[in-house]
Amino acid sequence: MLIIEFEKSFDFFLSKKVSHGRALCPLDRKAGVKDIVESYGVPHTEIGSLVFNRRPVDFSFVCLTGGILSVGAVQPPFDVCSPSFLRPHPACAVRFIADVNVMRLGRLMILAGFDVCSSSSYEDAQIADIAEQESRIVLTRDTRLLMRKKITFARRIRAQEPYAQLMETLSFFGLKGALSFFTRCTRCNTLLQPVTKAAVLPLLEPKTRRYYNEFLQCLRCGQVYWPGSHRDHLLEKMRAVGLVTDKVEINGIKSDWK
Repeated sequence: MLIIEFEKSFDFFLSKKVSHGRALCPLDRKAGVKDIVESYGVPHTEIGSLVFNRRPVDFSFVCLTGGILSVGAVQPPFDVCSPSFLRPHPACAVRFIADVNVMRLGRLMILAGFDVCSSSSYEDAQIADIAEQESRIVLTRDTRLLMRKKITFARRIRAQEPYAQLMETLSFFGLKGALSFFTRCTRCNTLLQPVTKAAVLPLLEPKTRRYYNEFLQCLRCGQVYWPGSHRDHLLEKMRAVGLVTDKVEINGIKSDWK
């Protein structure tokens, strides 16, 4: 018999067949500990350590004899660019992919300057493929999605409100010091480039031509940005959750996020 002991924080995931963080698993099939642990509701992306009979093991380990398997959670701040025992191949950069359940979080992450790809048309298999091929961190509220083997780095978002989700994500991955507001196109996630007013004049409305002189443009989709009231509204929301202070340097551009 295999005794599985789950860290308290896993109560969020655990199925009803687990009592007080402990499960009894019969050894009637040869399965890796990834599959065994996930059968109780905990996705492997949330696991930071696996210890079988006081010895660290990885996700592929097969329990052939009885014993105690201790399952620990990933501890924030989670540095995906550093190797660990369970994840010996780190991410090459901090990049994200947001599924349809957290699309607004994805937009807020882009506004904060992070590389985030998202689309309401992505299916789970596509998300897993992109995460694997581009070494992206999956952001989602879909626990089942995170049980796909191709996904290495992820966060199952707990918060429900988008700005609370943003704070949760930044805290978990230790990114509050890496903010770069309004540097990416909210339409296609491309880094924005400064342009002269003359270069974008044909694209501007009359009032914009009159009152604004500094512009940035996405060279991929052509969208033009400038410092407007919409930007100020977003900054007030960011300030309300503690992400913006008077000392934060911000690119003065308007965002089309809604």
